[in-house]
Amino acid sequence: MVEITEEWQKILIPIGAVLIAWIVHIGVFVTMRWAARKTPWPFDDDLVTFSKWPLFVLLPIIGILITLDRINLTPSTYVDVRRAFIVLLIIGIGYFACNMVRLAAVTLLRTHNVESENNLHARIAHTQIQVFKRLCYGFVGVISAACIVFAFPTAWQIGASLLASAGVMGIIIGIAAKPMVENSLSSFIIAITRPILIDDEVIIDGEYGRVEAIQSMFIVVRTWDARRLIIPLSRIFSSTFENWSRRSPWKIGSAFVYFDSSVPMAEVRALFMDHVLPSSGGLWDGKVANCAVTDVTSDGELQIRFLASAKDPSAAFDLRCHIREKIIEAVAKRWPHAIVRRRIEVFNDPWPASMERKDSGKDASDHAAPREPLKNIPLSVARPLSEETSLSHIPTANKPPKDYFKGLASGALDDGPGANGHHSGGGGDQDGGHF
Repeated sequence: MVEITEEWQKILIPIGAVLIAWIVHIGVFVTMRWAARKTPWPFDDDLVTFSKWPLFVLLPIIGILITLDRINLTPSTYVDVRRAFIVLLIIGIGYFACNMVRLAAVTLLRTHNVESENNLHARIAHTQIQVFKRLCYGFVGVISAACIVFAFPTAWQIGASLLASAGVMGIIIGIAAKPMVENSLSSFIIAITRPILIDDEVIIDGEYGRVEAIQSMFIVVRTWDARRLIIPLSRIFSSTFENWSRRSPWKIGSAFVYFDSSVPMAEVRALFMDHVLPSSGGLWDGKVANCAVTDVTSDGELQIRFLASAKDPSAAFDLRCHIREKIIEAVAKRWPHAIVRRRIEVFNDPWPASMERKDSGKDASDHAAPREPLKNIPLSVARPLSEETSLSHIPTANKPPKDYFKGLASGALDDGPGANGHHSGGGGDQDGGHF
């Protein structure tokens, strides 16, 4: 008989414990899966699925901890190895607990179908289950981390020193972790008060979309063009937003169309009720429909509002587009004079062809660029003074410059026959030139 030394025992006994644990695990789970397939309930199938891998880790660890007493180890080595496997055992138990939380969440969610038409209660259940599931994850993680830390003797000394300075450390940690604490508490408050739910149709910061997920720190909103908005949970309580499916997804859509005042309103209303709404392809739910003139613009145009209800905001948007298209198409075909038209005619060249340009002597390249339209066309072109030009260089009708001061001294300022002092009646002898 072969004798196994102590060194080999330290290796073979743990390996044997691990192999035996896995063999037991495989046998038990094969039996459980066979039994689960015989039942009509999905719960036992989920139980086998969610407990398979956690127990695959836990059973070998438990086997090794049981066999440690049969291995000859030094006291210090025994303590270190045992503490290491205890830490692994705590992690495995936390993993198993999280999977059990997932099992409970899946079982509860299966009873609430969000895809149904009246899914308000289902969306409430989905929101609360997801929020509480993440809170349970956090609770299991904190408890597991605390158990791991306090498995070491030095952690007790660290904990005692932390308790001595708990006041100061609490203030510092509270200030540093304020955003995280706010968002975590917001997720819990959302689960209780339900201001926003999974699959709600909302408008946040002018963006329309559906609430795709509510995480522990933020929500995910999927917009109509497949973008994702990541919004912190604290903003849900610190700012306003629109929730179009708070109690019910049913919505009334409005479409505004402008026509001339000559449009026959009675016939337009009959056209809307008898032809446009029935041809919407099921978008209109048949509950609300109205057509009314809500305003008259300063140009004399009628503002006509068409109201129609739909089962949800998405259908209401499509119904509004359908109403605009069909109403404008029908009015343009039956009453074309009622379509609002505006025509503006713009001339690039303000000069009429019959008017001769005063600056025709300029280079032709000066007139190549189009000119802006002018409201009042001048009869002549005013030439601005250049920088070198002054008043002294302006000619005065081919006459020599006149010395006004000399005429003032002589008393003759007229250019008529009596100029230069030769006024009739002896006016040249007046004493106008003596200062």
